[in-house]
Amino acid sequence: MVDLSKGEVTTEPLDEELRRDYLGGRGFVARLVYDLIPQDADPLGPENVLVFAVGPLNGTVAPSSARFSMGGKSPLTGITGGGNAGGFWGPHLKWAGFDGLIIRGRAAQPVYLLIAGGEIRIVPATHLWGMDTRQAAQQIREDCEDPWLRVASIGLAGERCVLLANVSVDRYRAAGRGGLGAVMGSKNLKAVAVRGTGAVNVHDPQMLWTLSQDITKRVTGERYFQSRMKYGAYGGFRRQADHGAVMVRNAQAGVFDGVDCVDGQAFNRRALLRMRACFGCPTPCWSTFALLDGQYAGLYGEELTTTSLKELGARCGLADLDAILAAHVLLDRHGLDAISAPAAIAFAMECYQRGIITAADTGGLELEWGRGDVVLELIEQMARNQGLGGQLGQGVLRCSQRWGSGAEHYAFHVKGLEVVGTDPRGYPAWGLGYATSSRGACHMRAYSVFEYGGMTDEEMLRLAGTEAIAERLGWQGKGKAVAHLEDMRCVGDSLELCHFLTRATFGFPEEQVGLIAAATGREYSPQQLQRVGERIYNLEHLFNLREGSTPDDDTLPARFLTEPLAEGLSKDHVCPLEPMLEEYYEARSWDRETGHPSAAKLGELGLGAT
Repeated sequence: MVDLSKGEVTTEPLDEELRRDYLGGRGFVARLVYDLIPQDADPLGPENVLVFAVGPLNGTVAPSSARFSMGGKSPLTGITGGGNAGGFWGPHLKWAGFDGLIIRGRAAQPVYLLIAGGEIRIVPATHLWGMDTRQAAQQIREDCEDPWLRVASIGLAGERCVLLANVSVDRYRAAGRGGLGAVMGSKNLKAVAVRGTGAVNVHDPQMLWTLSQDITKRVTGERYFQSRMKYGAYGGFRRQADHGAVMVRNAQAGVFDGVDCVDGQAFNRRALLRMRACFGCPTPCWSTFALLDGQYAGLYGEELTTTSLKELGARCGLADLDAILAAHVLLDRHGLDAISAPAAIAFAMECYQRGIITAADTGGLELEWGRGDVVLELIEQMARNQGLGGQLGQGVLRCSQRWGSGAEHYAFHVKGLEVVGTDPRGYPAWGLGYATSSRGACHMRAYSVFEYGGMTDEEMLRLAGTEAIAERLGWQGKGKAVAHLEDMRCVGDSLELCHFLTRATFGFPEEQVGLIAAATGREYSPQQLQRVGERIYNLEHLFNLREGSTPDDDTLPARFLTEPLAEGLSKDHVCPLEPMLEEYYEARSWDRETGHPSAAKLGELGLGAT
């Protein structure tokens, strides 16, 4: 526990009941956030708590176990906020001898946390304030004379408590959707730097090695492995574009005419340097890139994803790959959410198109679709909390309330969190996932891959009891499937396994119980492990209910429910949300009127006294 107000650090052994019932990572975050944050706490006040946590597989030979989770109360949504990131930070925290980090209070002056040599120190950081995430990480390494330090930091956006600020991990990865970067800024906490030099003691090293080798062999034989090798984390853009399911010009259309200019093939030809992998991962999908000529010559960046191509490209009507890459790097350096920030820009562009705002409101900026210079300028303004960007940095919900004149119709969010640029009229299960996600609109809480061929028939039967979920534009079975996936993503995020590994076969509990037993000696049946995930998701849901969320919030923006797409393979379709929601609530045993889990369900999950 780090109390920044008092300047005190205390450590204590990990509670065995917490370890058994919540596994690690996201499970620890859910339990601690619920227990430690008072009801109605100000998210930007000292009473809010930030939790960082790792899982039992971090730092071991288990494949793709490099991730960590973080969470707290979101200043953007007022409910649970959180994130998950890969790379090397998570394993280093585990090697440093810690399973979690709880941060409360507010420092009088800027500080960072240094975790090394088995201890946690609070270090002055006034000289780091004002640096971007890349500069801050480099300066901390130089100050500590340790180039191997792993750093999670905020940029200008977090320092200025911009509600779309997140946390950048080793400069090129991000966690903390919902403004957790602003929570760090409100605590005067610039960064958390960690260097682990210890080891992880596992229960049965030989068993863990054997299981890990088997999983690696099977993963590298799966059909999507070669695609990940070639197109990294950005290859999904082409598939979604071909289905007519990307939000073009703020979801006015689903077919993007500029797809050939900005898809994975275009990126590989233009900018790709090489692929890398996170610690322990058999799939090198982490791209590094550079531009050697043109307007942005000298630009270097990493970790391009489908998100950047969708949000900065199709959503903003931008078919200039170089400008997209420049904006991607700028978001990283300033510590801005790569989904929410472009979503806010696209929202403003449509409001400008429809006359809701004019040049008098934009400071003279002409918010025309496809203007890379405008996108870059608004990112700068957001980070500095100035001008029109300063308004957009508070999220589309607050902007729409401020602007009025029908702006709310073009503000695409759920519970205050901006929707990712995959159109639920083309992928209905994604729409259900947005509506029910415990952190507001989020595709990764469920990560429903079955609608585009990401699962076998057998896997779909195990998931929902019907292969009908493969019907891309249908709804049958998807409520049950999304509930199941949300639970299993909780398990994967608590073990800190990458979603790319657990997206299908390895996301089922039968595939994970052996790894847990080998690493920890704790035996779970598949049903018990599934129950752990369900417990975590229900606890996140209970936190949201406590903070004022209701079933009426489990919905989607009207455009996706009432305005059919006009062209492409998803033409004439809207998202069939209501029947999916009915099935989902039934699968969850949640009351459709109040949202509360049944007494029987709470008892079954051991949450009766919560």
